[in-house]
Amino acid sequence: MSLILLALLPVVAHASVYMWVDADGNTHFGDQPPAEVAPKKVKVAPPPVSNDASAKERQQRMQDFLSEQQKDREARQVDQAKAAEQAAKKADLCTRMRAQLKNMARISTFYGLDENGDRVYATEEENERLRKDFRDKVKQACG
Repeated sequence: MSLILLALLPVVAHASVYMWVDADGNTHFGDQPPAEVAPKKVKVAPPPVSNDASAKERQQRMQDFLSEQQKDREARQVDQAKAAEQAAKKADLCTRMRAQLKNMARISTFYGLDENGDRVYATEEENERLRKDFRDKVKQACG
């Protein structure tokens, strides 16, 4: 409520105030005098700014609150940037893993090298196990 009043203060401070006396001798004040009287413009001084300790304490609490909100906002932005980076890395990894999985489907037989550098071919059961293990790994990592 007080924030609304503070927001309206500049509007109120610039409004003209008039004083006039009616036919009965009563003095009136307003922002729009009746047309049938000669009003006198009154200069209204704004109220003095409160510099007491409680006002300074409220101002400090508000400043602390705003600073804390800014820190929280910055921390959320950092977290969101990290999450986006991790998601991009995961998407890249999954793309590469799926490409490797397609390549594994085209290969008829896998092989390794022995201590002499000669190829040692895997059996059909070992080939299927390797493909299944890698499919499971892709599914676990990428969904």
